[in-house]
Formats: sequence, structure tokens, C-alpha cells
Amino acid sequence: MADDLITPEQISQGRVVRDEDLPALAVQWLVVGYDSPLLRELAGLTRREATQARELLPKVVAELGHPITANDFPYEYLPWRGYWEGIWWAVDRMDKTHSPYASAQYVLEILGDVPDLWNPGRADELMQLLHEWDENRADRPAVADRIRSHLRSLRETDVPPLSARDS
Repeated sequence: MADDLITPEQISQGRVVRDEDLPALAVQWLVVGYDSPLLRELAGLTRREATQARELLPKVVAELGHPITANDFPYEYLPWRGYWEGIWWAVDRMDKTHSPYASAQYVLEILGDVPDLWNPGRADELMQLLHEWDENRADRPAVADRIRSHLRSLRETDVPPLSARDS
């Protein structure tokens, strides 16, 4: 299995995939050995059928043995879900269209918007890395590598479940 392949288990734990990318992900899952009737149905959808793909996704991952559960809250309504899409976008764009520094700035904006994400995103550490970048021009390549590692280590599952935050 490819190291960067998003798995059904990761989806059930909150990993976000753009709706229009779900049919392609389903095809990848079929290629690596996952199989179910609903997975085949999802793989047969087009990018234009993104809404249908999003509605089918929870049933697909449940059929593959990884039901989406989030303390009785539907996955779509978790308050941090939309923010993680932005974080994953910034990580995906890093070194393609954005520098590690710019990606980190974007992620910090998101982490600052949602108090529940500040600590799981280790925003203080990320701010320190940006400060090191600004202050130590000669060390920028090494700091950029540390920024990359930091951003790639972020996981939606690092956010405590709603029940843990509300108790």
C-alpha cells in the first residue's frame, strides 16, 4: 500500500478529502485491495457527482469496517472539520505553490481562528519556528525542514472529541 494513500480508517477518524476527489480515492482503494459494493459504486461516480460521493462516503467506510463515529455527532457537523480542510490544503500546497513558511502562516491563521485547534496544532511551536526563520537567515533550510515536519505531523485526530472538551 502506498505510504501516502488515505485509508478508510483515516477517513473514519476525521481525515478530510475534497468531495470531488472521493471517486478517485475509491478507485485507489479498489486497486490496493479494498472492496465492497458501495465502494465500487463510489468509484463509478464522476467528480461532478461530488455531493453524492460525500453522502455515500460514511456508508462506504462503514462497509469497509471503519464506521464514522464522533460522539453521536454527524461527522459533517464537527465544529473543526472545515478548518482541517484548510490545514490539509496548506500542507498539500507546501513546496508546490507555497513555501513552508507561507504554508505555516496559513495554518497559524486557521489555528488562531479556532481555540480548540491551538494546542493540538502545536501553534506555539509553529510560531517559534517562524520566529527562528525570521531571525536566522543562515539556518533557513534546516528551519524549513522542521516546519515541513511539523505541518505534516498534524492530524485531525489530535483534536479531543467533543465530549472531552465539553466535560
